[in-house]
Amino acid sequence: MQVSDAFIAHGLEQARYVLFNVRNLTDMVRAPVTLRRGTAQRARAKLKILETIVRRLLWLIALGLTLAPVRPRAATGPAPLAQGVEDVTQSFPSVPACRISLVGRAMDMTLTEGSGHFPDTIRASGPVPAARIFARIIALHGLLSAPDAHAKRLARSLERIRREGEARPVCMPASGAYRLLAELGLVATALPGMINARLETWESSG
Repeated sequence: MQVSDAFIAHGLEQARYVLFNVRNLTDMVRAPVTLRRGTAQRARAKLKILETIVRRLLWLIALGLTLAPVRPRAATGPAPLAQGVEDVTQSFPSVPACRISLVGRAMDMTLTEGSGHFPDTIRASGPVPAARIFARIIALHGLLSAPDAHAKRLARSLERIRREGEARPVCMPASGAYRLLAELGLVATALPGMINARLETWESSG
């Protein structure tokens, strides 16, 4: 399946738009300590799907890269923001860090749906602590702010894993796409075929 830069750029832009909507849904700018249970459930559902889409977009970018040999270099500062991406990190509340795994032995090598490293446990009733949800939003914002840099690091990880003889990953069909805005839902539906097509040379490349 043919992949265009325009498709990837459109997918990333739609993901940023949905993430912005989740930030508004949770009133993140005001940094509430708790969220209403229904609000938290909607936010978590959107974030779970969005994390999968962003992860898959980064895989798609990474699988299309031609890596140059690694050369030692001096430490550099944070990666520059992608064109058109606004730096809004100053408005984010201070919460414990959350990392979204892009590649791993159990979960991400099969590209199954998943979230970051925070468990989604909540109390049976009453307000829900907001910190975990805000941490996931911030982690996603970090990926979407510099997708090329994250995709390059992912590409090197995938190359190392491939050389170690790992079996070819399989990207499963999208689930939950019907809950998304139409344009992002189309992106989610198209991604598995595009990724699997790029993975066809997994065993023979090298």
